[in-house]
Amino acid sequence: MCRYAKDIDLKPKRLPNGLLSWIYPVITYPEGDIIDEAGLDCAMYLRILRFGVYLFFPLTIFCIIVVLPPNMKSNGIEAILAEQALRNAGKNQTSGKGDLEFSDFDHYSLSNVEAASPKMWAHLFAVYCVVLYTLWLLWRFNRESVLLRLLFLGNAKRGGPSHTVLVTDIPGISEAVSKALRDERAKKQEMKKMERDKSIISQKSVDVQLDDDSYAELPDQPRTATTSVASTTLKPQTSLRKGRVVSISEPPVLVVQQQQLQQQQQQFTPRAVPSVEKGGRSNVSASPFSDASAKSFESTADAELPGSSTKPEVVELKSAASASGGAAAGGGPAGPAGGASFVVKAGGNSRFNLRSILSSTASDAQYRLVVDDLDPKYAATGGKLELARVGKTNEEILKELQVMEKDDLVKGLPEKLGVDTRPLPPTRRNTKRYEYDLKTTVLDPVHEALETLRKGVTPQQLVAREFALVYGTSNVAAVNMIQDTSALEPLAEEYNQARVCQDLDDYLEMAKLRLKLRKALPQKQISILCARYQDMDYVKKFKTKWFVKVDAVEFWLERMKYLRERIKIEQAKCVRKMAPSAFVTFNTRMAQAVSANSLHSHDENAWRVQNAPAPFEVVWKNLSLTMPIKNGRLYLLWAAFWGMTIFFMVPVSFIQGMIEVPKLASIPVLGDIVTTPPIKQLLQAVIPGLVLKIFLALVPTILRIMAQLSGATSVSEIDFGVVKRFFLFQTVVVFFGSIILGSFFNQLKQWVKEPSSVIATLGKSIPMTSTFFITYLLVNGLGVKSFAFIRLPNFVIYWILSKFAGSPAARQRMWMFQWTNNGTTVVDHTIAMMLGLTFSCINPIVCPAALAYFLVNFLGETYNNVYVYRRQYESGGMLWKTVYNQVMVALYIMQITMLGLLSLKKFKFSPFMFPLIIFSITSHISTLQLFNRPWSVTALHDAAYMDMLEADQRRMTLLAAAREERKKKRDKIKRAYDDAVRQAENNDDPPPPYDTRLDEVPSPGYPGAGKAELLLLESIEGDGYALNSQEKREVEEMYMNPVFKVKLEEVERLEKLAEDVQTRLPRLNEWVAEYKVYRREVKKRHIKGDTEQVTPPKMPEDLTIYDADPNLQDSDDEEDAGGAAGGNPNSTTNNNKNDTAAAGGGGGSGSLSLRGLKQRETGKEVDAADRV
Repeated sequence: MCRYAKDIDLKPKRLPNGLLSWIYPVITYPEGDIIDEAGLDCAMYLRILRFGVYLFFPLTIFCIIVVLPPNMKSNGIEAILAEQALRNAGKNQTSGKGDLEFSDFDHYSLSNVEAASPKMWAHLFAVYCVVLYTLWLLWRFNRESVLLRLLFLGNAKRGGPSHTVLVTDIPGISEAVSKALRDERAKKQEMKKMERDKSIISQKSVDVQLDDDSYAELPDQPRTATTSVASTTLKPQTSLRKGRVVSISEPPVLVVQQQQLQQQQQQFTPRAVPSVEKGGRSNVSASPFSDASAKSFESTADAELPGSSTKPEVVELKSAASASGGAAAGGGPAGPAGGASFVVKAGGNSRFNLRSILSSTASDAQYRLVVDDLDPKYAATGGKLELARVGKTNEEILKELQVMEKDDLVKGLPEKLGVDTRPLPPTRRNTKRYEYDLKTTVLDPVHEALETLRKGVTPQQLVAREFALVYGTSNVAAVNMIQDTSALEPLAEEYNQARVCQDLDDYLEMAKLRLKLRKALPQKQISILCARYQDMDYVKKFKTKWFVKVDAVEFWLERMKYLRERIKIEQAKCVRKMAPSAFVTFNTRMAQAVSANSLHSHDENAWRVQNAPAPFEVVWKNLSLTMPIKNGRLYLLWAAFWGMTIFFMVPVSFIQGMIEVPKLASIPVLGDIVTTPPIKQLLQAVIPGLVLKIFLALVPTILRIMAQLSGATSVSEIDFGVVKRFFLFQTVVVFFGSIILGSFFNQLKQWVKEPSSVIATLGKSIPMTSTFFITYLLVNGLGVKSFAFIRLPNFVIYWILSKFAGSPAARQRMWMFQWTNNGTTVVDHTIAMMLGLTFSCINPIVCPAALAYFLVNFLGETYNNVYVYRRQYESGGMLWKTVYNQVMVALYIMQITMLGLLSLKKFKFSPFMFPLIIFSITSHISTLQLFNRPWSVTALHDAAYMDMLEADQRRMTLLAAAREERKKKRDKIKRAYDDAVRQAENNDDPPPPYDTRLDEVPSPGYPGAGKAELLLLESIEGDGYALNSQEKREVEEMYMNPVFKVKLEEVERLEKLAEDVQTRLPRLNEWVAEYKVYRREVKKRHIKGDTEQVTPPKMPEDLTIYDADPNLQDSDDEEDAGGAAGGNPNSTTNNNKNDTAAAGGGGGSGSLSLRGLKQRETGKEVDAADRV
């Protein structure tokens, strides 16, 4: 049972042993324990089944007493049959094609009640009672669902979904990231081109003659004949005189001052390689690496080339000014200038200008994607958050307050010549903050975000500042940006689970187990398609694109190494591919509740905020989709859904019509077979429902794919989408399709001839379909669900696959991780409620069938969900809202159906149904107004109260841990002092001085304080509400995409383990073969009665390396087939018996018992624990 797996902290209660003794503990399992062990979604799912039991148990008793007698005591069916017989007699025929056929079961339905009969008062009264009781029961479960959700959220761990929101459609991110990455790619291509040019010319040595008048003209510096040379130096062989030769073997860099260069070179090292070709043409290759701003400078050098008639070259070196903030397009931190420009002039006929390339650093280096040099204390928010202001700071305002105003300059001028410098009085016109310009971009969130990003603000800082502006700096705890990892996810999946790491680990575990059991294991080989792995150097050596057989371990290791390097490269790329989404974590639940349920921006396509799903259920690849894309996909998928619904109605109705007994009886071969009573009853009762169930089995998978393609961001959202669409699908196909289309196809010809008979025919035929739905409930509940409860197919599959499992861990994974979801189960329950409610007042026998359905499912699903299944997500009980709406739809269908049937039956008091329908609609609307928001929104009062309780609990927990740390530290000091005292006494030395630290009470946060005490002080600073640094790191790790948490270090571990295992397997196989020969020889001598001992082969000592490994526990650990003989182990007879037992046990499988071998080698009795 997977609920007893090692990775689950709270395990369910043990069930008593016995055939039926487990039933009562399962039925009475406490709901609180279910929530603690399996989650609120599991408890809410079981409450749906409990609701069905509570609903249909009293309805079964009531409807059988009130509705069934009028149906059975009426003679409506006999009157219809007599009317048909009289009509057929006038046509001289025994039966007509349009005649209705009734079964004995139809006498229990409304079809047996005569038209306009006063007995239908009982049906009208029953409808009122059923609807009112259902509404009351729904109100009770609605209230309990809200309370359970609040209690569950109050116990949730802080820092997770209870404190986090998901922000999508962040404006400006897509544009900024695409522009920055595009500039980076262009620069990298240019760098590669320059590096290729450099590689061509770097092998040459250039001889340059410099004139005595050679100089470097620098800004604000005098003209000198020499200049200092930087680390990339100009090395003169002689003095700089005319005619002397200077060998330039390294790229020169002209600088102003040595210290300034050294400071700049820490972040920037431009390289320029001038070379002179024939004809005096000069080429330069530059390679800038930094993008931040620095002081511009120019250097010119005049060089007269020997043998050249051209004018002296002029080399200009300029740095590129960066944008404000000093941020590069690549997103690096602000730093010194990294762009330099060389202009080489050679007689006017050669000009290689890099200024246009590198000046793009200044114009395009506007966006930063990440910041590497952040203070770790503020790394969670991309930096320290400050209150946003647009005007002067408080300090500047106070300074201006203290400035004395000077006398008016025009005070002494004559009258009428003075200028009035007083400010205009404030009015509504001159104090407006916005002009009424409809073309303004002030309130455009995209424009505002792009302007902020152009200032060098990273996307993480943009989101953090935006939420700090709205909710205050003290409420924002962490911001986790989401990256576009579409290229990385396939690599990580293959590395982790698909074929490589897991397969290699399983094989090595199996090899270790075989070494422990002394079983032979040949070297594993696999066939690979070289065309699939053509990028690997390991595969290129085969020089083919077809299948080749290779050593499995060697290939897996090479594939893991290849994937590791690819993953590292893609991870470095994906870190910069920011998606327009982020997870924002708040310090309090109240701030999260306000944010998740507020309109953040007036533009619905920007800054969309919702409750964050749990990290393990996030659909990461859909987080990069924006709202317009999602809406477009949603419209297309709804069109596909309705097309599929229409498509499914046709084959289902056609096949159900084809398997009707009269149509099958018309076939000559099948006529005698299908008319036999057992076959006829089977075809009428079981086969139609079974055919429908088979067709419906494919629908949830299709709907799940649709929900994922629509852009759902979590597994719970996908599952809820399947629940909603599958219920709609079954309502249309199962209910209306079976009723309307069944009646339509059976009476089509009659309706064509007599259109006026449509209403009368529907009134007679619709109640007849209750037989089909009763059999459908019985087949689905007592048949399909009961069979699913015992999970026989799953057991058979597990038993077969376990024989081929590569290791105990692989076999364990087969039973540990069994998942369940709501999409394939909840809809069956709500459809059962709809069928039971709709036909409860038409044919009361449907109520016991529905009750049996829910009783069987409640028992089976409670056991499976508590003891077997795991859930893929936890939504906090939000499932009940969907179930409530579906039950209300069932009530509407029931009332409309009964209104139509009573009207078709010519019951003149059928309009009395209208007040009940109006009351149901009013109740539905009022219930949604009362519970709709509490089902999905956390009230601010409840959130604040939870914060208060949580803060107190957090402080007390840290206080207890801090006091324990102080106690341990004092105990350590005391033990050290006592040891020193005892040592002094033993050495007859004077006692050491008393350690005063034993009496001191350190102040809070003293040097050397423990981790818990520091966290306590950090929490107290925020009154216990704010997340401390440890919790922020946990949140950052929690909401990190799993592709960035791939354990790449597994390669070294598995490579070392493979080396240890692979070197021992040949010796193991050789020894096993020798030992088999030895056992056969022992057996042969024993048969002949020869008592001469045969020396067994000596086992290599290194094969026992894994004998003491406690993790190698598996069902493959076999006992001796023949057992071990008792008696004196030193006896030769007993030793021979033990060897014979070992020879007889597992001879066919190669399994060797170590008991006889150890007894012969050691001469001592071996405990049972030594046997494998």
